[in-house]
Amino acid sequence: KFMKPVVVSGYSGDGNPASHFVVGFEAGSGDYGYAANADRTSWTINDRVSGNATAFDAAYGKDGSGNGIYILTNASTSKDITISGTDITSTSLWSTVNLAFGSSGRSKAIAWSNDSTSSTSGVWMLTTNVGEVWRSTNGATTWSKLSTSDAPNRDAGRIFSIAGNGSGRWAFGQDDRLYYSTNDGATFAKSEPFTAGYIMGVAFTNSTLVVVYQKSGEANLFLRTAAETDVTSWSDEVDLGIAKPVASTQAEDNNIDHRANLAAALGRVVITSANVAAIARIDVDGTTTSNLANPTYSGPAMKDVTTDSNTWMAVTDGGDIYESTDGGETWAETVDNILVSRSGGSFSGDDICCVAASKYLPL
Repeated sequence: KFMKPVVVSGYSGDGNPASHFVVGFEAGSGDYGYAANADRTSWTINDRVSGNATAFDAAYGKDGSGNGIYILTNASTSKDITISGTDITSTSLWSTVNLAFGSSGRSKAIAWSNDSTSSTSGVWMLTTNVGEVWRSTNGATTWSKLSTSDAPNRDAGRIFSIAGNGSGRWAFGQDDRLYYSTNDGATFAKSEPFTAGYIMGVAFTNSTLVVVYQKSGEANLFLRTAAETDVTSWSDEVDLGIAKPVASTQAEDNNIDHRANLAAALGRVVITSANVAAIARIDVDGTTTSNLANPTYSGPAMKDVTTDSNTWMAVTDGGDIYESTDGGETWAETVDNILVSRSGGSFSGDDICCVAASKYLPL
C-alpha cells in the first residue's frame, strides 16, 4: 500500500506537492481562501457560503466520480458541511448539506480516506460536538449516522478528530475512549487502551496510529502510538512539551474548541494545540517514537496544521500563516494578517480556523 520509510533527522517529502492549500475562517465572513502551491504567499478569498458561520475543520477527498473536493465543516444549524466544486478557483458558492444535529449540534471533525476496495468515492467521516458520527460512501452526497451499539450516542461527548488509514481502518477518540474500525467505518469497537483524560487528536502515518491526549492535573499534551494492525500494544507515553488546548473566550460557534491538531507524513508528525503558541515534532514507527523536538516558534496561537509531505503549513489566531519546508524542524511566517473581504469592506486579522492541502490522506 505505502512504501515504509526510514525516518531520520533531515526529513524530506515525497516530491509530489499539493496543487493548492485551502483555509477557512472564523465567524464574520463565510469565506474561504486558496493559494496555489507555486505561490503560497498569494491568497485569493472567495465566498464559501451565504452567511458568516465559522469553518471548524477542513479536509480534502473525493466526490462520487472520484474527483478531488474540499469539505469544510460549518457552525450552522442548517448548513452543517460545505462542499467545494472540483475547481477550487471557481467563485460559485459551495454546496451545503444539513444533517439535522439539533439546535446545539455542530459538525466538528471531517476526514476522507480511501477504502479497503479502492472504490471511486472512498469514505468520508464526520464527527460532532454532541457525540454523533456520520458516514458517506458516495462522495459526500448523502450521509448516514452510525447507530450500532459500538458507536457513541448523542450525549456521550465531543469528538474533535477522526482519521482513516487508506485501507479500511478508522479511529477517533471520545473522552478517554478509543474507537476503532476495521470495516471502512461501518462499525466501531471501543476500548480504553491506556490512561487518558481526554483523547484530543488522532492520525495515521507509516502504518502507525498516533493518539494525542491530555490527562487530568497535567498541563501538557501526551502521545502514544501503535501499529495500525494492533491497537492493544502501545508505545511508552511521550510528554510532547506543549500545553494542552486553551479554552477560548469566544462562544463555541466562533472557535475551534479543545482539539489537538496533527499533520503527519512518512512517519513524521507535527502537533499543535488549539489556541496555544507552540509546536511539537516527533517521528513514529509502530510502537517506536523518536526525535521529539519543540521547534522555535514566536507567532500567535495556533489554530490548525496540515501537510502535503513537502510543505507543512500552520494557520493562526489573527490570520497569520507559518510554514516549514524541512519536515517541521524550522518555521517561518509567510503571510501576515491575511486579508478577508466581506460586506462593509476588507478586513485583516480574522482567525484562520482550519487548513487542508490537496493531497489524499494518509501520507
